[in-house]
Amino acid sequence: MTALSKGSVFEVVIVGGGTAGWLTAAFLQQQLPHTLNRPVVITVIEAVDIPSVGVGEATIPSIRQTLAACGVEEHAFLKTCGATFKHGIEFINWRDDPAVAGRNSYFHPFGDQILVAGKDATWQWLQLPPDQRGAYAERFSVQHEIARCGLAPKGFADRPYDGALAYAYHLDAGKLADFLKTLGKQRGVAHVVQKVVAVEREGDDIEAISLDSGERIAADLFVDCTGFAARLINSDQQNRFNSLSGTLFVDRAVVTRVENDSLEDVIGYTKSTAQTAGWIWDIALQDRRGVGHVYSSRHIDDEGARAQLAAYVGQPVENVESRKLDMRIGYHDQQWRGNTVAIGLSSGFLEPLESTGIYLIEMANWAMLEFVPRYLAGAAPQSHYNRIMHRHYDNIADFLKLHYCLSRRRDSAFWRDNCDPATIPQSLQDNLATWAAAVPSVYDFNSTTQCFSATNYKFVLYGMGWPGERGSPPNASGQNLEMMQALAERRSRLRDFVTRDTVSNLAYFEALQKL
Repeated sequence: MTALSKGSVFEVVIVGGGTAGWLTAAFLQQQLPHTLNRPVVITVIEAVDIPSVGVGEATIPSIRQTLAACGVEEHAFLKTCGATFKHGIEFINWRDDPAVAGRNSYFHPFGDQILVAGKDATWQWLQLPPDQRGAYAERFSVQHEIARCGLAPKGFADRPYDGALAYAYHLDAGKLADFLKTLGKQRGVAHVVQKVVAVEREGDDIEAISLDSGERIAADLFVDCTGFAARLINSDQQNRFNSLSGTLFVDRAVVTRVENDSLEDVIGYTKSTAQTAGWIWDIALQDRRGVGHVYSSRHIDDEGARAQLAAYVGQPVENVESRKLDMRIGYHDQQWRGNTVAIGLSSGFLEPLESTGIYLIEMANWAMLEFVPRYLAGAAPQSHYNRIMHRHYDNIADFLKLHYCLSRRRDSAFWRDNCDPATIPQSLQDNLATWAAAVPSVYDFNSTTQCFSATNYKFVLYGMGWPGERGSPPNASGQNLEMMQALAERRSRLRDFVTRDTVSNLAYFEALQKL
């Protein structure tokens, strides 16, 4: 790009709205002028201006920092977007075939595991006989218990985005996009309702885009939020797409909604229930539940997937209003190409098992905030940015595959195929080989900018029953038992602290509705 003179306006054009476009606009509008110390003009171009139709969507705790950076007031967001709190995810029937073993589940909570005098007691827990261990999440976290008791992670008078426990949200993605659109326009983001009909390229750079009105628009930076079409970042079909469909099989979803009778129906965690060729999410918003069946089209047809969704919600198939979503699993090689950054589905997509869709939008924005000044100075940070985003995608893909490849289910081809070593990334295979005789450590990962850490891996590994018969012989020594007793005491104190400072979900959202 041509270096801008000091104090000149930096122009950003975002093509595409939705959550990706409007979250990016809100974030950059609040943060970029201070980072660059110059005026910033942001324009969002959408083909149509209609209310978004949102599925129920879940997030992870990073969303709180991002919304705060966007200047969003938490209570206004919760009320407008029908959002509720999320403590984590309950995984149902992932470990074993329920037809053989009965209903089985484990919980992946937010927040760090409980330590004993700053030490990880996981190894001592593993030395206990299996029948004395108890569920890992129930030993090393209070979050599952708090969630099952119907408690919020915070009190109503707590500071925005702060609470006794880590938390995220369930929200209506369509309402979030509309909320951010209204906020952005109020704060000066320009909104153009036109269709992009042509993209003028000069190598990797976009010279300008042409609208159906005949207007030609240039910018210092383009942001591609055009979804799977990737209209800008891959307009010339020269940007390689790294498919991960050989690792992550699910590629479609059929979604529906179930009305809540009252706020008493709100639960503070996502339910993920395994099926024969995928899984069903179930998240509670303030007025309804969002339910969706995510499945592999190679292992079940659309009619069969819809029938499983109908069975889950307890309705005849013909009574279930649903819509189908196609998913392209993987990511573009060049996330930032020339003067264009891809954010959202145009960047890539990994299935929603661990709620990373909005997270990847967030991370792209935080990284851009760091790298745009370098770009403005002519430092060409694209390759560095791309490596960072590749690591995000690869880290998430490994973690998602972990849920599948540890399953003992063999009741369908889907589960059998997921355990085939040929479908498991080498990086994950190497870690699993290490963890057969060791506990996951921060030193097992090569990036500080990653979504899932050793703590997340432990909750899923041991929730899934790892390492099973491959583990060390039990060694319930006095030292190990003392460590477990100290862990139980710390957990009890934390539980007392949390329950003292929180209220029920019902009380929180009843108070919210009175605002």
